[in-house]
Amino acid sequence: MKKQNNKTALVYAVDLLAVRPYSEKQLVDKLKRRGYDEAEIATAMEKLLNRRYIDDNDLCQRQYTAYINEQKRSIKAILYKLKEKGFSSADIENAQIKCDIDTDNYEYRTCMKLLAAHFRRTADRQKCQAYLYRKGFNFSAIRNAVDDFLNEI
Repeated sequence: MKKQNNKTALVYAVDLLAVRPYSEKQLVDKLKRRGYDEAEIATAMEKLLNRRYIDDNDLCQRQYTAYINEQKRSIKAILYKLKEKGFSSADIENAQIKCDIDTDNYEYRTCMKLLAAHFRRTADRQKCQAYLYRKGFNFSAIRNAVDDFLNEI
């Protein structure tokens, strides 16, 4: 297959990692799209893993923490996003354990923040609930947040 700039898969992968961290799956996908063959990709990935240029567990932990600190997504949406990026279930579970947050409180605070950003205090209760439900929040957090949001003066 055609390689641009005559770079090997390893050199191209290191160039990508110099800009920002990638999960193993993301890097493999980028190399495949670039046209490198499977054997060369496998060799490059093995070298990168052995030299610890790629650490999915650490990257997953950092991404999970960043998403929590953003307070824009439900826990369910965060887990989906991490899975989409190619992290294993074990890495995601480890990230949740290491972060150790009160998920109910987090979801309530995030619901309140999203409601304040997207609705007026006179908004329809069902519209508020539907919006948060589509975002993946748990029902008790939605109910409590919508009640508190609409009842505040």
